[in-house]
Amino acid sequence: MWIVAAAFAAPTHSQMDAASWAEVTTASHADAGTVKILTVNLGGIDCYRGTAVVDVAPEKLLSVVADIEGAKSWSTAGITEAKLLSKVGNKVEYYQYLDVPGWTMSADRFWFLESTIEAGAEKSSLKWSPLVNGGAHAAYYAEVKAAHPDAVEPTANTGSWTFARQPDGTHLTYQVCTLPGGSIPSMVQNAATRKTLPDTVGDAVRAARKR
Repeated sequence: MWIVAAAFAAPTHSQMDAASWAEVTTASHADAGTVKILTVNLGGIDCYRGTAVVDVAPEKLLSVVADIEGAKSWSTAGITEAKLLSKVGNKVEYYQYLDVPGWTMSADRFWFLESTIEAGAEKSSLKWSPLVNGGAHAAYYAEVKAAHPDAVEPTANTGSWTFARQPDGTHLTYQVCTLPGGSIPSMVQNAATRKTLPDTVGDAVRAARKR
């Protein structure tokens, strides 16, 4: 089955939070410990969630995932370009470019996102949604498109990080609903997500331990 991106609308954060997620597998990660991987289909889009209980404070984890430009060094996903475009209050807008591994049979990806950051004593979060055509950064969006003519922007890209302080440690949740754009078999996208999700969680934990 091949994804036809135009047929789907990205789920909202409230829909993702209220969904009935089903556990599909667990993975053991050197930094994050046991990572549970869950999935749910929302509006035709396969969404994924990773959860773990870790010994790192929520504020340190939030400082890592909110470090937009620093993702080039702390993330092993292949982010080679990252630029903070604006920061107003608890909202940030930014651009990142992903060098996609060849085994996925997919072109490189890029995205322009807006994130809302909430820092609390017991619970912190970062939630992102796409900026259509770069939002207020249309000129820079055009520059990126010209510099990377073969790269593809995901047609849906909504997700979040949540860190909740509990007696047994910090309960970490990472979730994402995305369509990669371009021509890519859905089975390949899903396999890639399941393979990389534990590393995405583990990268944040490892970086947070150094702060």
